[in-house]
Amino acid sequence: MHSCRYIVCLILLPFVVVSLRAQTAVPDSGRAAPTFQAKVRVVVVDVVVTNSKGDPVTGLHKEDFEVSEEGTPQTIATFEEHHAAPLTQLKLPPMPPHIYTNFPLIQSADSVNVLLLDSLNTPLRDQTYVHEQMIKYLGTIPPGTRVAIFTLASRLRMLQGVTTDSTELLAVLNDKRGAAGPHASPLQPSTAEDDANQHHIDFMTTENAAPNAPQNLALAAVDPVNSMKQFLADTAAFETESRMRITLQALQQLARYLSDIPGRKNVIWFSGSFPTGILPNPDLPDPSSVVRDFQPEIRRTTDLLASSQVAIYPIAAEGLTPDSIYQVNGNEIGQKRPSLEERDQIKQMRTQGVVRDSNHSAMEELAKDTGGKAFYNTNGLNDALARVIDNGTLYYTLTYLPTNKNMDGRFRRIRLNLLNGKYGLAYRRGYYAEDAGTAGVAGQKPDFDPLLPLMGRNLPDLAQIVYKVRVLPSDPQPPPDAARAGSNTELKGPFTRYSVDFAVSAQDLKLDPTPDGGRHGAIEVMLVAYAREGKPLNLVVAKSELVLQPKVYASVLKLGLQMHKEIDVPEEGVYLRTGVYDMGSDAAGTLGLPLRDAPAVPTAAAK
Repeated sequence: MHSCRYIVCLILLPFVVVSLRAQTAVPDSGRAAPTFQAKVRVVVVDVVVTNSKGDPVTGLHKEDFEVSEEGTPQTIATFEEHHAAPLTQLKLPPMPPHIYTNFPLIQSADSVNVLLLDSLNTPLRDQTYVHEQMIKYLGTIPPGTRVAIFTLASRLRMLQGVTTDSTELLAVLNDKRGAAGPHASPLQPSTAEDDANQHHIDFMTTENAAPNAPQNLALAAVDPVNSMKQFLADTAAFETESRMRITLQALQQLARYLSDIPGRKNVIWFSGSFPTGILPNPDLPDPSSVVRDFQPEIRRTTDLLASSQVAIYPIAAEGLTPDSIYQVNGNEIGQKRPSLEERDQIKQMRTQGVVRDSNHSAMEELAKDTGGKAFYNTNGLNDALARVIDNGTLYYTLTYLPTNKNMDGRFRRIRLNLLNGKYGLAYRRGYYAEDAGTAGVAGQKPDFDPLLPLMGRNLPDLAQIVYKVRVLPSDPQPPPDAARAGSNTELKGPFTRYSVDFAVSAQDLKLDPTPDGGRHGAIEVMLVAYAREGKPLNLVVAKSELVLQPKVYASVLKLGLQMHKEIDVPEEGVYLRTGVYDMGSDAAGTLGLPLRDAPAVPTAAAK
């Protein structure tokens, strides 16, 4: 949790930009170089204890638990029982005009619930059912329950931040113009599309099959039926891989947002399918062996979920799951030969059974590995939702210092037991033993800009890195023929150049010591201007190696790390997204703000 000194620093901080380029060391004879303690990782484990009826068990004590890591007993350092502490909201002193901060105002000691409505991985018909069940539950939600609503389609979007006002939540879900309603997945074919593809294969099989014709590998390779089957299989594999990447990215974004909120976060994920293996499997010798192509992103996702105290509760969106061949809207009658019909029915039953079992297995893994619980094959989604929120509110938090202090980056399994009583325990089953210093080893750095996915128009503000920013039109404005500020060098029409001054909390950055007592690190700053409908108009990206001499570092500790950027925004630009990313620790801070609040000045004309 951020300390109160951040608030004072951010409010009183003057905007005097400090040069971060090459600096000459200042001799300081007679003064010993400062020393710094190495970080020791503290492992935090939230655990929900339930009885045979699934009800939460309260009143347990530290002495009732034992914890081990990779089979080695660990000493519990701290222990706390949570009973739904009330939500508190900080109130900052008034900020000066045109100055904004991403300091998190919502504080809670216990739990927050996040409803994630997934249309990327869910058929359209199931989305409608989930939407109805969600409205039904929110109409009876207990007072004071903290809930936020997100959707996942081609990207993650926040529809409603954390609130205890059920009327706000219902308004979001009932808004027919919003994104909470059903939407067809761009990467998951519908049942009708699957049936059409199968009909096409059946037609080709009937037209091209030659009874008893010899078939060798060469003929099989050019056979049109096999070619079509391979094409459909390749397409399905591409769509599945794309859905997996988008899903992982969304979980990372969600974890970063939730990291600013203290306590346990229960992500209630309504989906029609859950990509298999998006988290490590602690039951395997190599937990990530089955998903090596995604191993770096899975590792990043695992770390973010664990450090943010996120428990995932997967809820299958389809309700009860009868085989589709028995549904009244199943395959058309009389369009196939009986032999083909019987063959396809058997194949369809087998395929659906495998997919359903795989999906349920993935749900169980997700829940087990993060400390949640999976719900499937039930029509009582609102009942499942109520149980999740009840159980996720009453839980225990324990911490320990690992006896193995070697932060080698390997996955370590956690085992938690109760000394007395037979109860169910839900807790995360492991973590990667790495700190900020090991996070950047070879093979773990993403091959894309990690800040860019966090800069979307409808994403929530992040506060892993706290900063304040002042945004004003530049004075004077550039001449019409001046080079454009931003990557959109073809910017047309009248535009306004904005000066953007950052003051970043140094305590949130990974700044390693230098031999002369200073600090060095690396950060990225980004600005994105948007039109009213969310269209990006211009982009500024700046990556900097920081080298701070001792006196400069002392000033940065008091005043923050100060930076100045400029961006040109055309007349339709109404929203600016700002972001700071620490390349050493993988932490990020973002803040969106309306440009219409800035004072009007004459715009620079286009050439």
